[in-house]
Amino acid sequence: MTYRLRVPPERSPTAGFTLIESVISVVVVGVMLVAALSTLAVASRAQYQTSERRQGLALAQMLMAEILQQAYGDPAYPPGSFGLGEDEKTGDRSRFDDVDDYDLWTAEPPQYKNGTVIGWARKYEQAVSVAWVDPNAPDQVSRSETGLKRIVVTIRCQKRIVAQLRAYRSWAWANPAELQGAPQ
Repeated sequence: MTYRLRVPPERSPTAGFTLIESVISVVVVGVMLVAALSTLAVASRAQYQTSERRQGLALAQMLMAEILQQAYGDPAYPPGSFGLGEDEKTGDRSRFDDVDDYDLWTAEPPQYKNGTVIGWARKYEQAVSVAWVDPNAPDQVSRSETGLKRIVVTIRCQKRIVAQLRAYRSWAWANPAELQGAPQ
């Protein structure tokens, strides 16, 4: 039996990867990986901000609904009075009975009407402003009674406004409960 030595075939100079080609492919893959991670980070941040805005809007809607259920003016004070009466200064909103009682009211963290903190909303802040406005130009604030009040509820998260609602309340609006003779 004869044994033959096997000699490997000669390699051509173009076969296989060179060190330069390997480095270039690593750089290309690295750039693509950085771009993919950046896109993922931007998408994650956008989703987080959308969630903040949704929660902020829910807080604004809850507070605005509460305010709009109140009377236009304080029944215990003469027409044209504005702001808190002495009996309404309790530290919470439990005694607020008209729209302008909410003027300049803030809470951080947000609270229910009775002063209980809204647990899931601890990173938010509520603020309300109420002003008489000109019925013919609702963006114009008036210093005296006009029969129309503008209510702005602002919700902030980490000092950024995430939701803001604006509503108008007129002295001409009648509470349906009052029309039926039910107590307010």
